[in-house]
Amino acid sequence: MASAPLAAVVFAALGGLAAGAAARGARQDARPPAALDGSDWKQYSSRERQAYLNGFLAGAATMQAALGADTGSGASVSAGIARLRAEKRLAYPFAPSVYSAQLDDHYFYADRVSQPLVDVLASVNRRMMRPPAR
Repeated sequence: MASAPLAAVVFAALGGLAAGAAARGARQDARPPAALDGSDWKQYSSRERQAYLNGFLAGAATMQAALGADTGSGASVSAGIARLRAEKRLAYPFAPSVYSAQLDDHYFYADRVSQPLVDVLASVNRRMMRPPAR
């Protein structure tokens, strides 16, 4: 079972996904953002992909910062995000273009298209965060 902080980061990321999915405009369907998969990714324009990833990354960073904030200090979430970034502790630290390229590579294979975007993003991120083998 996921730890409370991890679960909260995932929940926030899903909120960011909703923002990214809303950028799809008239093509938005009734599926929840966490149910989107490679077929959706392949249909998105580059602007829609950018919006999706920006929403995902902003949601993840917001929740991570909010969880670590001292609620009595009056510190802003944006200051918390800036601190996490400076300390190189963001859960999803890479630029949207990095994640976009990884998703493009992953969904190139037809047998992977049904895999949810959130699962692939989490898997890609874990792989990229691993220290290189020696």
